[in-house]
Amino acid sequence: MKKSTAVMLGLLVVLVAGMSCVFAAEYTKFSSKFIKHFKDCDYYEESMVSEFEGKQFTTNRKIIGWRNGFCKYEETIKSPEDEYQLNCSFSNIQVDELYNSMKNKSKDPETYELEMFAEQKDKKGQTKYVPVGSQTIKGNKAYIAWAKYQNNPYFCKPKKIK
Repeated sequence: MKKSTAVMLGLLVVLVAGMSCVFAAEYTKFSSKFIKHFKDCDYYEESMVSEFEGKQFTTNRKIIGWRNGFCKYEETIKSPEDEYQLNCSFSNIQVDELYNSMKNKSKDPETYELEMFAEQKDKKGQTKYVPVGSQTIKGNKAYIAWAKYQNNPYFCKPKKIK
């Protein structure tokens, strides 16, 4: 029973990670206010509505601020059927990388091998994440940088809300 639960949780992480990757492709546009506040991890919140494959999505981005040496960020993605939330913790170096990627105006797409993870419990019951493959993604610098962190459970924890 424990093994099947771990497999199901792993599949949920992979599913959410894959979905957030798809959503990220649509949501790589950041407002100048968001970029300005993200630079110093100052509190800021914004929402946007967009369409992907005929479905409407609402994304709420919230920069919470610095907590225990990490920039806390929360993103909620709602569709008519589902609602997911990513709770992220970024180091100062990661904030700089994400900020610089959002400032980059290049429209030249890049290709990146995005590592996918599944959740597992070790013998002590501790949660760890193991690579379960990769997915090739293509997009601008902001898309690649955000996908790299949002799809890594060590930085961003996905949670299905609805």
